[in-house]
Amino acid sequence: MARQDTPTNEMSLRWTVCGDRDVTVRGAEPGDVSALRRFIDGLSRESRYFRFLSGGQVGDAVVSRVLGRHDGRDIALVVTDGEEVVANAVYVVNDADEAEFAVVVADAWQGRGLGRRLIQHLQQLARAAGLRGMRGDVLSENRRMLAIVRELGFSTRRAPGDAYVQEVSLRLAAVTREAWLAHDWFQG
Repeated sequence: MARQDTPTNEMSLRWTVCGDRDVTVRGAEPGDVSALRRFIDGLSRESRYFRFLSGGQVGDAVVSRVLGRHDGRDIALVVTDGEEVVANAVYVVNDADEAEFAVVVADAWQGRGLGRRLIQHLQQLARAAGLRGMRGDVLSENRRMLAIVRELGFSTRRAPGDAYVQEVSLRLAAVTREAWLAHDWFQG
């Protein structure tokens, strides 16, 4: 995956995947409901289970929630290849001023770094919004996602009372120049 983001408008980026495939990353819009429905219905049972905790049909209310509340704090992104949605990433800001996030990538697009890149992008957006951290719940058997978040610096722990879920979290506290200077070894 290319390391450079190429802005195409305020909330849209072009990413090159695997060196030869361009995709667009943009904010989800109300008109994306039918494309998201096709995307979610096209996921394998396992991918639906890992993302929605159900391998069966995902209800229309859930598909609508995937679009986010768009109240200025929550984020809902879609990744498209032409008109086709190939990935979705969201975060909702909770009462603790943390971004509760979720990411899902179409089965045919998994293993290309898209999920990792989306989580990194959500981190950038959450940091820019001044949020304190990010958190999510990942099924313990979703080893691929757990490996990705650990590589990105998230801590993981078993959810209290639920051996099947891992809580993942990352602190996003910005380091100010003054704080950095206070810890500078030149300063003693």
